[in-house]
Amino acid sequence: MSARTTARPRQRLNRLLAAAVTLMTVTAGLVAVATPAQAAGCRVSPYSAKMGAIDAFMEYSGPDIFSYPTYPSYYRATSQCSDIQIRNVGDGRDFGPVDACINFYGRATCNYWTHVPVGQWRNLATGVKDGTKFYVWIRADLGRYYGFRAVGDW
Repeated sequence: MSARTTARPRQRLNRLLAAAVTLMTVTAGLVAVATPAQAAGCRVSPYSAKMGAIDAFMEYSGPDIFSYPTYPSYYRATSQCSDIQIRNVGDGRDFGPVDACINFYGRATCNYWTHVPVGQWRNLATGVKDGTKFYVWIRADLGRYYGFRAVGDW
């Protein structure tokens, strides 16, 4: 038996072992990275929700109100945060400021409108009990801006 024929199975085994070690290392790294971010609480990605709208066909000539999520779905407050809050992640040029409020499930109106400037967080409701059902209403001027983008945490 030549040295060449005994080396091939050993090379395959070494490659398989190297691939297995790499896979375990990458998987362990992903788990280690994901766990602290999720446990960190409010205002840390991944957020509870992402919201946005774009007026691609320039149909809107002024302010419009959007509900997130759309009926019959609803959001539910969690123990992650004691408040319901959103951050406007627009750029200030095409995606502008918004006003937002909380519509608690089963009510016809929202609590109060809060202005949310670009790049800032705002509390929309404080001291909300875990499990409370609600919608986020966002009023954006799509006659002036191309759209809006926001993230929420609760």
